[in-house]
Amino acid sequence: MLQVSRLRRSQSADPEFVESAIELAQSTFQSLVLATSAVYMIWHFVATISWPASFGPLVWAVTPILVMTSVLSWRLAARRILVAQATWQIGLMAGITLSLRLFGAPEIAFFYARLPLMATVTANWQAGTIVEAIVVLLVWLQTPAGPAPVLPSGYLMAIPMAGLLTGLVGWSSSRALYTVTQWSLFSFGQARRHVAQVREHRGRLARAVKDLDQAYYRLERANASLIAAWRMADEAERFKAEFVTNVSHELRTPLNLIVGFSEMMMTSPESYGDVQIPGAYRSDLGAIYHSAQHLLALVDDVLDLARIQSGKMAIVREKVDLERLIGEAIEMISDYVTAKGLKLHTRIGADLPAVWVDRLRIRQVILNLLVNAARFTVEGEIRISVAQEAERVVVRVSDTGRGIPEQDLAKIFLEFRTTEQPLSAWHSGTGLGLPISKRFVELHHGNMGVDSVLDEGSTFWFTLPTGPIARHQEPGALQVAGPAERRGMRERLAVVVHEDPRVATVIERHLEGFLTASATNMQEGAALASDLKAVAIIADSGSPIQEIATDTPVIRCSLPSNLRTAIALGADEMLIKPVSRQRLLEAIERLPKTIRRVLIADDDPDVARLFKRMLHGVIDPIDCLEAYNGREALDVIETTTPDLVILDLMMPEIDGRGVLEHMATNPTLRDIPVILVTARGDDGAAYQVPGTVEITRGEGFRIGELIALLRATLTALAPGWSVETTHSEPQAIAPG
Repeated sequence: MLQVSRLRRSQSADPEFVESAIELAQSTFQSLVLATSAVYMIWHFVATISWPASFGPLVWAVTPILVMTSVLSWRLAARRILVAQATWQIGLMAGITLSLRLFGAPEIAFFYARLPLMATVTANWQAGTIVEAIVVLLVWLQTPAGPAPVLPSGYLMAIPMAGLLTGLVGWSSSRALYTVTQWSLFSFGQARRHVAQVREHRGRLARAVKDLDQAYYRLERANASLIAAWRMADEAERFKAEFVTNVSHELRTPLNLIVGFSEMMMTSPESYGDVQIPGAYRSDLGAIYHSAQHLLALVDDVLDLARIQSGKMAIVREKVDLERLIGEAIEMISDYVTAKGLKLHTRIGADLPAVWVDRLRIRQVILNLLVNAARFTVEGEIRISVAQEAERVVVRVSDTGRGIPEQDLAKIFLEFRTTEQPLSAWHSGTGLGLPISKRFVELHHGNMGVDSVLDEGSTFWFTLPTGPIARHQEPGALQVAGPAERRGMRERLAVVVHEDPRVATVIERHLEGFLTASATNMQEGAALASDLKAVAIIADSGSPIQEIATDTPVIRCSLPSNLRTAIALGADEMLIKPVSRQRLLEAIERLPKTIRRVLIADDDPDVARLFKRMLHGVIDPIDCLEAYNGREALDVIETTTPDLVILDLMMPEIDGRGVLEHMATNPTLRDIPVILVTARGDDGAAYQVPGTVEITRGEGFRIGELIALLRATLTALAPGWSVETTHSEPQAIAPG
C-alpha cells in the first residue's frame, strides 16, 4: 500500500480521507490474507483425505510456515502495513519453495507467478518488480543450471513470463485504483466545500423548521377545532334526520285518516249503511283525497332527502305535458287565489314540446312557487308563463307582492334559512320549500333562480332541458314498470324477479339511470329479459333457485321489501300508512287461513274505527275487536284468540315489537297471523339485508368486465373515497 504514502505526502489530500484510505488498505490486506489462508486450509484437508499416499505427512511440514506467516502478517497489518506485506511475501515464497522440494512436483512452481500480482496490487509496481526479480532468482536456482535442480529447464522462461503477465495485470488494476483515488480526492474536496454551504443552509432551515413547527401547532389546533365542528355538524345532521322521520310519522297518522275515510266515502259508501253522500260533497271529498295523496307524496320526498346521504335523489322520468301539469297545479291552488281576491294569468308558448321529467316533483315545484306567490301577494295578480328557449323550457312565476330585499336574495335557496324580516314578511318560515324545489330542478339538469325588486314583486324561474331527452325517444317501445306515458324512452333496463311487484318500483326509484320490469319467477324473468334486451336479472336470494338457460347476467341478493321486514320482526305482512282498503284486503287474502275474527290494535281510536270500516262487508263488525295499547292487545289476544291481529308498531306501554315477542314465546299465540301497520315510512330501509350478493352469467365475464365489477363493489364498500370533484351539480338519471 505504498499509494497511501503518496496520499500522506500529497498537499491536496485531506488528513481525514488519508486516514480512511489507510484503514481501507489495512482491512483489504487482512481480508486477502484470510482468504488465501482459508483457500490453503481447504486444499490441505482435501489433499490429505483424497491423496494420503502422496501428500499425507509432508503437507504438515508446509502448513506451520503458511499459518505462522498469515497470523504474523495479519497482526502486523494493523500497525506496520509495509512490514506485514514483506513478511507475507517472504512466507509465501518459503512455503512454495519447501513444497516444491518436498513433493518434487514442478507444477507447484507456478505459484511463484502469483507473487508479483499480489505485490503490485497491495503495494505498487516497484514492489512487484522486486518480487518478480526474486522469483526469477528462485526459479534459476532450482533449474539444471542452478545449484539445486528440481525444475526442468523450460520453467526458467515460463514462470518468469507468467509472473510478468500477472504483474502487468496487477499494475493496470492498481493504476486504475490510483486514478479513482485521485478523482475521489477531488470530489471529496468539493464535498467538503458543499458541506460548509449545507451547514449554512441547515442553520437557515432549522429556523424555518422552527417556524413550521409553530405553524403546525397552530394547524393542529385548527384541525381539532374543525373535528369538533364536524362532529357537531354530524350530530346536527343526525338530529335533522331523526326530526324529519318523527315529523313524517306524525304526519302519516292524520293522513292515514284523511286518505282512508275519504277513500271509503268515495269508493265504498255502502259501508255507511243507508246514509247517502250528496254529489257536491263527493266532489269536495275527491279534492280532499287527491290533496292528501299529494301531501303524502311530499312527506315521502322529505324522507328521501333525509335518508339519502350521497347527495342524490332518485327520480322517475315520464313524458309530461307541461301545460297539463301546470293546469293541475293551478286547479289545486285556484280556490286559495280566488279567496284572496287575486288574479291568476297563464301564458303557454305555442308548440311547446313534451318534457321527460318526474311528474310529481315538477308539479311540486310549480305548486310551491304558486303558493309562495299567493301567500305573499296582498293585491294584484300572479302570472305563470312557459316558453321554449333553445333546447330548454323556461317556467316563470311572477307576482306583484312586496318583493325581496337584495340582501336576502342569497338566502332564498338555503335550507332552514329565513330572512331578517318579521314573520309576516316574505320567506320568513321554515325555509324548506324553495331549497327542495331547487334541488328537484337540478336533478333534472335544470337551473332555478329569482329576480326581485323590493315593493314591486318577484319572479321565480326554472329551466328544464328538452333536447337530450328528446333524442332518446323511440315510438312504439315496450312498456316497462312505471306510468304508461313512459313509452318511448330508451334507457338501461333490469328485470326484477320477486313475488311482490312493488319491489321493482322501489328498486327503480333508487337505481339511478335504470328502468325495471317485474317478474314473479325466473322463467318469466328470463323470457322478459330476452325480449327487452335487459342488462341483468335481479333475483331475490330467498326465492327457490331455478336453473334457467340465459346469457343475461343474474344478480342474486336479498331484496328489501315490506314482507321481508315483517318476517324479520315476526309478522306475516307489513303495510305503510296510509293504508287503502284494497291493500288491506289483499294482505288478508294472502294469509293461509280463513279470517273470521280480527283484533285491531292501534293507539288512535279513529284509526281503529277506519280499519273496522274497511273490513265492513268482509268481517262482521261484531268480530272486529279493538285495543288501544300493547298491554290491552295482549289481554284481548289471550282471552279471545283472534284469527288475525292488525298491529300498530308504535303504541304506549308495550309497542308492536313487544307484542310480537310475547306472542312468539306463547305456543298458543305464535301461529296467529299478524299484519303490521306503521307510519314510519319504509322501515325496511334501515333493515340489515342478510345473505350474499352473487353475479353469474352463462358465458362468463371478460377481464375488463370483471375489473369493472370489482371496482364498483369496492367503491360501494368505501363510500366517500371516489368523490367527483369536476362538477358540483347533482346528477339525475341519464338515459343509457
